[in-house]
Amino acid sequence: MSENKECKKYSIEYLKFGVIVSPTNEKLPLCLICEKTFSNKAMKPSRMKEHLMKKHSDKSNKNILYFSDLKNKFEKQKTISGLFNKTHLNNDKGLFVSYKVSLLVAKCGKPHTIGEKLILFAVETILKSMTSLNVTDITSSIFLSNNTVSRRIDEMAYDVEIKLCDILKITKFSLQLNESTLRDNEALLLAYV
Repeated sequence: MSENKECKKYSIEYLKFGVIVSPTNEKLPLCLICEKTFSNKAMKPSRMKEHLMKKHSDKSNKNILYFSDLKNKFEKQKTISGLFNKTHLNNDKGLFVSYKVSLLVAKCGKPHTIGEKLILFAVETILKSMTSLNVTDITSSIFLSNNTVSRRIDEMAYDVEIKLCDILKITKFSLQLNESTLRDNEALLLAYV
């Protein structure tokens, strides 16, 4: 029969041995000096001290401030997942801005090509003049081509239509019908909700 063994938990006191909690698994200790991850059984002061004395004897007499600085440096290191998360965040912001600009283009009644031909260049010029940011990374994450703006406007219009239909299904409303004609005497039925 196997019993569920209770996992040992990390204590801040273990920092004096150069050990922090592993960023990938909070139940495992990680040596700051060699960046080696140990099993949960090694999360005992005696085992951590033994590792420090055997593997890093030159650092065994360092005080807690030294290990605190090591911890800060370790936390500031760039990781692959961190880089992907940052890129993902920029892409999400670019997508959000793309929808916002598409909505503005639709409200103004301007051609959809204005986003690609004018707005992106205007934003790039403004950002280059006003900030020291890497402007090309920012503007390249905002998609404003003719097809993209058209598709975004269609998606937003469809979403508004669905919301309106959902509201009309659960509320009472009045309906006004009118007939109008186009240039070639074509009849057109207009419905107002």
